[in-house]
Amino acid sequence: MLKEGVQPRDVTFVGVLVACTHAGLVDEGVQYFESMKKVHRIEPRMKHYGCIVDLLSRSGFLDRAYEFITSIPITPDAIVWRILLSACKVHGNVILAEIALKKLLELEPSNSSNYVLLSNTYAGADRWDEVVTMRKLMKESYVQKATGCSSIEVNGPIPTSITKDSLLPGS
Repeated sequence: MLKEGVQPRDVTFVGVLVACTHAGLVDEGVQYFESMKKVHRIEPRMKHYGCIVDLLSRSGFLDRAYEFITSIPITPDAIVWRILLSACKVHGNVILAEIALKKLLELEPSNSSNYVLLSNTYAGADRWDEVVTMRKLMKESYVQKATGCSSIEVNGPIPTSITKDSLLPGS
């Protein structure tokens, strides 16, 4: 783009940062992020900060991700904290998972996935007493895990408008 004289926009950097995340290009991703403001005069938004947290977290740099979150000049949203919490589950970092959950409880106290992620982090660390404690906390706080559901298509797609007549044989 730059060779062709096309100036990147903020959405361009989201794509580049996501690509760096999935390719494991940590240093390159951080450099692109830093160039947003310094070179291209594009002010990073929460989605850009989230991309960097994801980049660092997926690569196992959880401490760097946490330090980055605490340095964000705007208040980090729940998505950023959930990215960290999810990575803590993957990498088995219980201490940072607890910190992330505390922030998430301030932002989204009734989001069941936050509790479940920490509970699963405890389970991965064989800390079964804490798993039970998390489940009790969910129950006491009246937080319910959403029930999963799925569907399959047989002989074509599901009708967009289901009526009593469409459920009858031969309809």
